[in-house]
Amino acid sequence: MLIDESAAKGFMAKRAVTVHKGECGRILVVAGSTGLTGAAALAAQAALRAGAGIVTLACAKSLNSIFEIKLTEVMTVPVDEAAPGIIGGNALDDLLEREKNYDVTLLGPGLGRHEATQELVRAFIEGAQSRLVLDADALYALRGQGGLLKKCSQVPVLTPHLGEMALLLGISVKELRRNIKEIANQAAREYNGIFVVKSEKTIVAFPTGEIMTTGVGNAGMATAGSGDVLAGTIAGAYKLAKTECFPQLGVYIHGRAGDLAFDKVRYGLIASDIMNNIGCVLAELC
Repeated sequence: MLIDESAAKGFMAKRAVTVHKGECGRILVVAGSTGLTGAAALAAQAALRAGAGIVTLACAKSLNSIFEIKLTEVMTVPVDEAAPGIIGGNALDDLLEREKNYDVTLLGPGLGRHEATQELVRAFIEGAQSRLVLDADALYALRGQGGLLKKCSQVPVLTPHLGEMALLLGISVKELRRNIKEIANQAAREYNGIFVVKSEKTIVAFPTGEIMTTGVGNAGMATAGSGDVLAGTIAGAYKLAKTECFPQLGVYIHGRAGDLAFDKVRYGLIASDIMNNIGCVLAELC
């Protein structure tokens, strides 16, 4: 199935005029580390732009003041650190208690690859009750341990680029490219996850065996932070979409926003340009 404008309109849920912010999606973002605060900020802001009513960023406590300055509408929660700017296992109980109050937890953008962080990611995946969207460094923590995904309380959404997908499955990028749809299909079935495999034509593979391919996007979107915006958009679209349609709706919104940005700035496009065009896409769809 092609994810185009017509399909995207079909994915959209109707929002009642009486709705309040708590009903529009409560999103917890666990992200960011020293030097990578931009990834966390982009993901959290994209979730709001994509329709979420409430977004909270959980970050290492020494970075909280930075996020308080960078972010206005996104709330922040400082959590215990394993080292300055690094979230580790000592934050696990706090995060697991907090995530119970959210519909979706987005885990990974700019989180870093410290061993303590990787251990936290794996333990959080096993214990979380909310719907998980796993991106970037959360995927790195799962390399060779994809079986942990079967322990998720709800079907997780993974958003790997080709390198992350290859690393997760223990194959080469060349091998993945050779048969990307079949491999994505097999991975989705084996790990009971929804795989959003980012490439020039992003693929969404479901555990049911269904495969969708995006009809939007462009080469200008090959820029740092684009994937963080995608992960946030998918998480933020959770309540904007009909049941179980939020990954593919998020993919369309992100790609179309990238196309609108490309029309204006061509190869000067940056990730925040994509994020800033999300509202224009929603105006087209509603």
